[in-house]
Amino acid sequence: MQIRQILLYGIIVFSFILLIGGFWYRTLPDLEIGKRLVDNSCAVCHDLTAEKKHERGPYLWGIYNRPAGSSGFNYSEAFLAKLERGSFIWDDENLEKFITDPKKFIPRTAMGKHDAKHPTAFTGIVSSSNREDVLAYLKTLR
Repeated sequence: MQIRQILLYGIIVFSFILLIGGFWYRTLPDLEIGKRLVDNSCAVCHDLTAEKKHERGPYLWGIYNRPAGSSGFNYSEAFLAKLERGSFIWDDENLEKFITDPKKFIPRTAMGKHDAKHPTAFTGIVSSSNREDVLAYLKTLR
């Protein structure tokens, strides 16, 4: 009976360690998931390369800690109005707010419009862990 109890307690403790380890591991940003999300959500309209080409949207190479509106892109009126209310840096806080809900962060942004001119509207990323993955990947674009 004592050996069974020891084995049972050992299995319970081991399972608990695996469970906690799994939760802890997923709290770390996953660059591969971030890359896939950026490729599927951002690369449709934004250049991700060091060539820094403007496409439907401004290039994202080096976006992390870059002053907003500094890439030379022809920004929308909504984006320029946001800058007039105060300049900002694309840091963790602002990128997080933007990729959570672009239309809330920059009301009337062209990026969030879904129409004939812009059929690939981006409405945001709901999952906080996916947003962390995207932020971690964007930081590598240097």
